[in-house]
This record gives sequence, C-alpha cells and structure tokens, in this order.
Amino acid sequence: MTEWSRFERGGDTFIASLPDSAAEAQVFAICVMRGDMVIRSETVPLIHQPIFGPDVGDVAALNERVEEIITELGLKEHDDVPGTP
Repeated sequence: MTEWSRFERGGDTFIASLPDSAAEAQVFAICVMRGDMVIRSETVPLIHQPIFGPDVGDVAALNERVEEIITELGLKEHDDVPGTP
C-alpha cells in the first residue's frame, strides 16, 4: 500500500492508502493515528483498480466514510454560528 492522502483533525492524523498492484486487496486503507498509536484502521472497497490513481466514485466513498469516522470520534467541527454548541 502507498499513502495517497493525509490530513489532521483534532490532533489525530488520517491517512488513506492505495494498493501498489492488482495482487493487493483493492481497497482504500484508512488509518487514524493519535500520536504514535493507531486508533482506527478500516478499509473501503474500490470499484475500479487505481491504475492512474483512484476513480472519482471511489474517492467519494472514501470521503463519506472518513466523515462518518470523524463524527464517530467526536471530531466534527461546529459551524461558527453564535449559540451553536
């Protein structure tokens, strides 16, 4: 697997990786790190083999699952609206 994307939210680092070849599982591997510790590790199946990079539909599925993980971990940012908890 090769790292494809990385970002930080609330002190946690989210890493998405893609398979290096067709011999590997055709999934996005999601890893959430808190410091040096893995706190979440999941996969999202790919619809298309990422020959020249991931398909737009596969990226959408990854983004959807990452948003769910962010919510599950309580890292969802609130809108800057007065009175919003």
